[in-house]
Amino acid sequence: MAANLWLILGLLASHSSDLAAVPEAPPTAVTTPIRNLRIDPAHHMLIWDPVPGADITTGAYCRKGRDNFVWADPGLARCSFQSLSLCHVTNFTVFLGKDSAVAGSIRFPPDDGGNHEAAAQDLRCWVYEGQLSCRWGRGPKAAGDVHYRMFWRDVRLGPAHDRECPHYHSHDVNTTGPAPHGSHEGCTLDLDPVLGSAPNGPKEDLVPQFTITINGSSPAGPVPCMDDTVDLQRAEVLAPPTLTVECIGSEAHARWDAQTRFHYGHLRFTLQVNQVQGEAGRMTASSSSSEPQEYNVSVPHFWVPNAGAISFRVRSRSEVDPQKLSSWSKAWGLGGLGAQFPYTMSSIDQSPAQVCPPEVTPVKTALVTSVATVLGAGLLAAGLLLWWRKSLLSRLCPPIPRLRLPLAGEMVAWEPGPEDCEVTPVTDA
Repeated sequence: MAANLWLILGLLASHSSDLAAVPEAPPTAVTTPIRNLRIDPAHHMLIWDPVPGADITTGAYCRKGRDNFVWADPGLARCSFQSLSLCHVTNFTVFLGKDSAVAGSIRFPPDDGGNHEAAAQDLRCWVYEGQLSCRWGRGPKAAGDVHYRMFWRDVRLGPAHDRECPHYHSHDVNTTGPAPHGSHEGCTLDLDPVLGSAPNGPKEDLVPQFTITINGSSPAGPVPCMDDTVDLQRAEVLAPPTLTVECIGSEAHARWDAQTRFHYGHLRFTLQVNQVQGEAGRMTASSSSSEPQEYNVSVPHFWVPNAGAISFRVRSRSEVDPQKLSSWSKAWGLGGLGAQFPYTMSSIDQSPAQVCPPEVTPVKTALVTSVATVLGAGLLAAGLLLWWRKSLLSRLCPPIPRLRLPLAGEMVAWEPGPEDCEVTPVTDA
């Protein structure tokens, strides 16, 4: 029994040594076709180097955070983005091949370890009447000595082109330059020096987007920044158009100028017209008026024939964002009837107003002209007919010789009359 046990143990030991002698397969190396994935913040690019022999020319594309996919630049190992945040940590991913396999990813910018709850928050920017205004709130964990400063640049440029806000707002008090206690909570930037003073005309160098950055600082430690991209056209709040009206003859001519900086050529207008009928054509409290009529037009002018007592107001509507409307312009009505043509206009608040003179309608004018023409032609025809008839009668019936009455004892004698016809003597055969 003992001998059998020893035999079994010897066989097991021999089998174990044989298994140990079998070499193990080396671990499978995980390889990707790209390497050295990096961000170029100055040019807004995600760049990588291809592994030698790897085919990266087919179907390469990238994604920034949760944004839409961006195709790689043709024939190049890079993707270009319109803008990159230097404050918000974002994941960048590269996909390759028809199966959209993940080839690599990177996070940018690196986390600086600052107190993110001390950073500025709730950044809001808008454009109105040629000025860019921005407001932001203090971070919920920001200490009292946290100091905020705003910088702006063209979105196509890198951070080296940042320029600081020239006019800060601090607790509803306007200040110029840095605030002594870090209470900046807003900024106003005049766009005319930046873009030129041509608000109602196209500009070749018009900057459609800005990158706004709010930097924070504190003696207690670093404060992360926050940034955002502002589309100046979408951020613009439409101002009401400037309306003027004049009376030319019996017609009212309304025209207006759109007050916009970034919607040139992308506006339509809603014109409201209210015609008032009152005693002697005057717009008074007892005047009666129909419901105002609204007209949607694409040109900045409008004509109303035979206007009478009338008022206008107009507002703009964006074609880029149809929900974006300006407020109504100041209402204007006809006035100054005693002035020379063209009449000047006054606000309908300055009652009583007067009306354009009534017109002779084109139908009546044409009718009178037609009747006069027909009567003139008829009289002329009648005169010609009478003259022709008299001439014809005088030829057909010449006048008879005038008869002289005889006196007592005198013979009757004929006076020869004018001979109009040729007389041919007749002789006997």
